[in-house]
Amino acid sequence: MSEPRTLEEVKNDIRERVAHRAPFLQADKEESEQALAKMANFDGETWAAAWNDLGAKWEDKAVCAETAGNSAEAKAAFLKSYGYYGIARHPFPSTPGKHHGYQKTREMFLAASKYFDIPVERVAIPFQDKAGKAIVGHLRLPKKLPAPMIMHWGGIDNWKEERHSFGENFVKEGWGCCIIDSPGTGECPMLAGPDAHQVHLTVLEYLLKRPEVDVNKIAAVGASFGGHWSTKLAHLAPDKLRGAVNWGGGVHYFFQPEWQERSRHADSYLFDLIEARANLFGKKTFDELCAVMPALSLLDQGLLDKPCAPLLIVNGKEDKQVPLEDFYLLLEHGAPKTIRLFPGGHMGAIPNIFKTVIAWLHHKLD
Repeated sequence: MSEPRTLEEVKNDIRERVAHRAPFLQADKEESEQALAKMANFDGETWAAAWNDLGAKWEDKAVCAETAGNSAEAKAAFLKSYGYYGIARHPFPSTPGKHHGYQKTREMFLAASKYFDIPVERVAIPFQDKAGKAIVGHLRLPKKLPAPMIMHWGGIDNWKEERHSFGENFVKEGWGCCIIDSPGTGECPMLAGPDAHQVHLTVLEYLLKRPEVDVNKIAAVGASFGGHWSTKLAHLAPDKLRGAVNWGGGVHYFFQPEWQERSRHADSYLFDLIEARANLFGKKTFDELCAVMPALSLLDQGLLDKPCAPLLIVNGKEDKQVPLEDFYLLLEHGAPKTIRLFPGGHMGAIPNIFKTVIAWLHHKLD
């Protein structure tokens, strides 16, 4: 097990991510240095305040540009603002300042989306298991309809707003996309648990009823922890999905206490990894996490030998957050799958992997 990283090691990691990796894709190098200079630690309110200040700065610029009728400038500024507010709530809203950042992330993203070439429709899908609650999604439809549809979601800290760059790429391919929050994150009405796949099944049934969707060409792409849910959906709805992608999600060994202990200080994660994982289940401590995680094992649930939609498995081969043994386990059970491992840690070399994902989806959907 690795040791926790120092403050300066994490700051250097952040510097390398600025403008390249989530959650810093919209961040500016100089402004990020200003935020980091304010941090003697990564206490929740210290972290949130520094990034919320930048979010508010760009929000003011966006409103001024919008008032002046400058659409291009307003769009760019709203995206900057949403990006900084999204960093402020990272990895999850655990303090008042982080809650503020998350609220503003949603607000600023929808404000920016008014200027997208392919509009974003905020949908609230009725969810029968939770009275009065709905599954909130961002639905985007290309001009040529009916269209193939990509169901998409991220992991423990990369929520539907932060999946914007992936949504942009999906619609550029001529596909629609519906991006939702994974169980235990964002606006999802369910915490993570062995029955949380009801969220994904409900969204799938909703999309099958939309006339704009080609019901014979639906695929699911789950990233990081979200790969667990796409793999489960592939086994639960094999006749309704043309394909599914597990991009770095756990299957069985990941959910065991031994792996949680081994990965708790994985240096590919900025900070609060165990707390962020526990938050998915409404828990707080390592022991609480270890008590609830094993129930998510797809092996123990008896799914792996059942029919499965075509499944692509991709990841970095030096992953310290999710064991590669989980992917080998998928290959040892049920129908043959497709796998490609890349250099790098968790999620691998993202540009190369995403090109592989897009090409595989074309093979299944075209």
